[in-house]
Amino acid sequence: MKNLGIALIVLILSACASSPATWKGMSERDIAEWKEIGFNAEQAQAWKKAGFDAKQSSSWSKEGFNLEGAQSWSSQSFNPEEAKSWKTGGFDVESAVESRDKGLTPVKVE
Repeated sequence: MKNLGIALIVLILSACASSPATWKGMSERDIAEWKEIGFNAEQAQAWKKAGFDAKQSSSWSKEGFNLEGAQSWSSQSFNPEEAKSWKTGGFDVESAVESRDKGLTPVKVE
């Protein structure tokens, strides 16, 4: 019986260690905002850790950017709409920065 109890404790602890991200550290309001835009706990925690709130994350996602892309473009002071325009125009972040610094803008593709 004692061995069964120990096995059960080990099983519970190992299950907890491998559990997915939770909403820990977020208020009910924050959780509701993330859920409203369709993000799960893991996605919300990753975007939040990167410095984005739910509204910003939603904007980047709607423009077709994942977290890595949003970080790259936003770190160079592009908003989601600007980044999408440059990306649609065939620019990567580096070439967009160079072109923007020269006063150029991407050609709008309709």
